[in-house]
Amino acid sequence: MTKEIALVNFNEDQIKLIKSQIAPKATDSELQLFLYQAKRTGLDPLTRQIYAIHRACKENVNGAWVWVNKMSIQTSIDGFRVIAERSGDYAGQDEPIFTEEDAKLISCKVTVYRFRGDVRYPAAVGVAYWSEYVQTDKENNPSGLWKKMPHTMLSKVAEALALRKAYPQDLSGLYTSDEMNQADEVKIVEPVIVEPKEAPRNALGFSPNGDLGTGADMKQTFNEMDAKFEIIKGYILNRGSIAELEAACADKRPETLTLNKSLQSKLVKIKADEIARINGEELTKGE
Repeated sequence: MTKEIALVNFNEDQIKLIKSQIAPKATDSELQLFLYQAKRTGLDPLTRQIYAIHRACKENVNGAWVWVNKMSIQTSIDGFRVIAERSGDYAGQDEPIFTEEDAKLISCKVTVYRFRGDVRYPAAVGVAYWSEYVQTDKENNPSGLWKKMPHTMLSKVAEALALRKAYPQDLSGLYTSDEMNQADEVKIVEPVIVEPKEAPRNALGFSPNGDLGTGADMKQTFNEMDAKFEIIKGYILNRGSIAELEAACADKRPETLTLNKSLQSKLVKIKADEIARINGEELTKGE
């Protein structure tokens, strides 16, 4: 018989505490999702049974790849075991089976069982591959606990995979830190020194008629300039009329004012092409 999950309910003070201490980077919608998962699984964020982690990842915004922080909801392998045990039909698991070649760990397999009445049956098998989950340092060598306890770490990942397969209703959308640590990304941006004669510094936030700033201030990547351009390009092309297109180029928003002359000339060309296209369509309709 399925055991009833004791739903975790939060008062206003607890929600504020979770927002400030457990999920400080979460947006309102992300916090809502996190609290829903905590209530659904019966895990308590304030005791670190479940927690929110934000990781840097690249996302296409208006045609430009930019770095954004995205939330993932994680728990420990013990949290997975608690949820499985609460189901009332969890029937344990086999010992992990490791595959090794030339004294190198390759993979680990774990089988999780459930009861159907009095019958114990294999509900799911989780296979974790070392190359996909090992956490490494800058030299690509195993780091932390993956170096000290490789078999233990890989078996926990395999167990988590198997438990999620066996209990999709309860564990979908949840991941253990052992599964997700390898997903940490480090943003490394190589700066480009912009020479004064090129004068693209208005796109970097400098005043067109003011001081160009120090050498450190001039360090910026052209990728960021391109990203700004794509945002403004989308802003113009999404206008619905010629009048709105005209107004777009006179826009006083900070991101428009910080475009340099080269980018401004591109925008003028885009505006002219779009106006010509709209005029052509209107002329065709008139005929």
